[in-house]
Amino acid sequence: MNAKLSDTVSEGGVPRITAADFLAAQGLPADWRYASPFGRVAAETYRTIYRREPSCAFLLIHGRFRRVAAYRASEVHVLATAWGSYPRTATLPVLAA
Repeated sequence: MNAKLSDTVSEGGVPRITAADFLAAQGLPADWRYASPFGRVAAETYRTIYRREPSCAFLLIHGRFRRVAAYRASEVHVLATAWGSYPRTATLPVLAA
């Protein structure tokens, strides 16, 4: 699964991918109205798999800086798993970006 790693979100110089980046790579707008619930499903999936909290980043969303989960390239499978389990995206195909 390839997804565009965000140039603006990094930790220690290592680029991270957010739910918005993943959604954009799948052809949905980054500001899709269900992006936040999808991100929460992804974070819960991460907690279930890794038994810890995902890394966080701060992004400017609707004029406010908000904390969002940010995943390493090796953790993108969490977003793909969330894509399959979130009801609004479960019937959509996962694209290789």
